[in-house]
Amino acid sequence: MVDDNVRKLIREVLAEELQRVKAESSTAHGVQEETVSIASNADLADFVAKLMKLAGDAKARRDIEQGRRVFRLAGNAPRTSAPAADPAPASDTVRMERGVVSERQVDALPRGTRILLVGKDVKLTPLARDRLRQRGIKIERTG
Repeated sequence: MVDDNVRKLIREVLAEELQRVKAESSTAHGVQEETVSIASNADLADFVAKLMKLAGDAKARRDIEQGRRVFRLAGNAPRTSAPAADPAPASDTVRMERGVVSERQVDALPRGTRILLVGKDVKLTPLARDRLRQRGIKIERTG
């Protein structure tokens, strides 16, 4: 069994490396990030209205769907992949199209997740694979 201190050290190193990879990936692939502050129902309604407007523009919708345009909550550390999953899932499948999947992201997957669909370029850390195996979540590649 891996000592908790070693596990913590590995997490810290991976977090630093994932941030570096994300920064390189963002600049290399032209990812547009937008910080969103949602502190009230009115803020949420405004953001949903903005998304609806963007969905009407085919290029903007494609950029969002393909991860070239991402939204981050103000005050939160950047994520390396897909947005945080809802704790009450609508289905048992979660999709991640790009980036690196870490153990922390696996821990954030909603209860009841049975399948993780990952794009062809998605990388999984060894700790993420271990955690997926522990939780009984099957990995399926797309594309």
